[in-house]
Amino acid sequence: MKQIANYITLGNLLCGLMAISALATGDSHAPLMALSFMGAAAVLDFFDGFVARLMKADGEMGKQLDSLADLVSFGVVPGLIWRHYMLELGYCSSSGFCINQYVWVLIPLAAAWRLARFNVQSVDGPGFVGVPAPMMGLALAAWALMPYALEQELIALGWKASMLGFFNQFYVWLYMPLCAAYLMVGETRMIAFKGKPSVWHFAFLAYSVLALLVLPYAAGPLLLSGYLICSVLANFAAKQSNSTS
Repeated sequence: MKQIANYITLGNLLCGLMAISALATGDSHAPLMALSFMGAAAVLDFFDGFVARLMKADGEMGKQLDSLADLVSFGVVPGLIWRHYMLELGYCSSSGFCINQYVWVLIPLAAAWRLARFNVQSVDGPGFVGVPAPMMGLALAAWALMPYALEQELIALGWKASMLGFFNQFYVWLYMPLCAAYLMVGETRMIAFKGKPSVWHFAFLAYSVLALLVLPYAAGPLLLSGYLICSVLANFAAKQSNSTS
């Protein structure tokens, strides 16, 4: 019974492997299928920790297995989705050497660093150090699909479809993995949804509900930006509180 949480973690890893298998087909709908598998992996990633704590079965093996699964599902998979669209948008030829073709490797490399540091680093107080790999991976994968999924939503809201051009800009695609890697391996304290909730947790929750209702297909990047803003404000408020106490 104590291995149930580990079996759920293996389900997370299986979803990541199925996403890679889908991307390997080269089908035009493969990235959307891969994102769906990532969503299932995220649900399993939440429940394995919940079940482990409920059954008091959280141990070193589960911790290491969880990180290995997250590396595949939220590091390798979004990186390959990024590579898929870099090639599709014509930012790199499929033949010959092109450095742009390999910018995607920054995503799994940074995720590996972030997950390994999390396993060995003890953090005083609540929160994470650096953006968690699952959140960043889902945001990047959703960003890659936004030009295709958002068009009808933006038109329905009365926005100009030409705004989608921003998401296809070469430099956005080239530097986004670098920015994502920096946020994952950086030392910024991020809020965690464990322990006693604060006003910033509720603010992020309210923002998330609003984002999902208005632009559900853009939820990944929008939730990431809200998470970053709430974490920065939480850090600032904590410093102000400590300086006045």
